[in-house]
Amino acid sequence: MKIGPKRTAIFFIRNCVKRDWKWATIRFFKDKKGYKRFSDSGIPVHRYVAERKLGRNLKKGEVVHHINRNKNDNRRTNLWVFKSQKAHDTTHRRDKKRFGKW
Repeated sequence: MKIGPKRTAIFFIRNCVKRDWKWATIRFFKDKKGYKRFSDSGIPVHRYVAERKLGRNLKKGEVVHHINRNKNDNRRTNLWVFKSQKAHDTTHRRDKKRFGKW
């Protein structure tokens, strides 16, 4: 994935019907909380990536967590999915005790 100065990423998208590869330009914007979102749909990128990682849509109440706390790092390996906000908060409290931050 290449990100240019206008926050544009270029991906290969596979067309399942024709079985060929095409270029697609996907634009992002940052919301007020600092999360990347797709410009066309407004869907948060980290939630989209987590859904693709799991192979299903996220259930109501599930929370996506950035392991390294960087909201712009939406790699599959950097995302955890918690069943609830309570479980997510527990992780933050544990990390605060261990590392003295977050």
